[in-house]
Amino acid sequence: MAVVGYPDDVLGERSCAVVVAERPLELADLVDYLRSRSVANQKLPERLVQVEALPKTASGKVQKYRLRDRVREEEPE
Repeated sequence: MAVVGYPDDVLGERSCAVVVAERPLELADLVDYLRSRSVANQKLPERLVQVEALPKTASGKVQKYRLRDRVREEEPE
């Protein structure tokens, strides 16, 4: 999982979780899980995008700029 920002007209930016999941996942289920792990409210994602794989560099780091581009291209649900 990776969390990236996407543009918002009111706040400037909101958070989107990009997840590789074995089965379909709902945003509410992810938020409930993160809350059970004591993640602060301001850090909870406001959108969810599921992908088959996270793009990574040769050294294994997630290429967040590619995820940001993908999230911006897709319309929020």
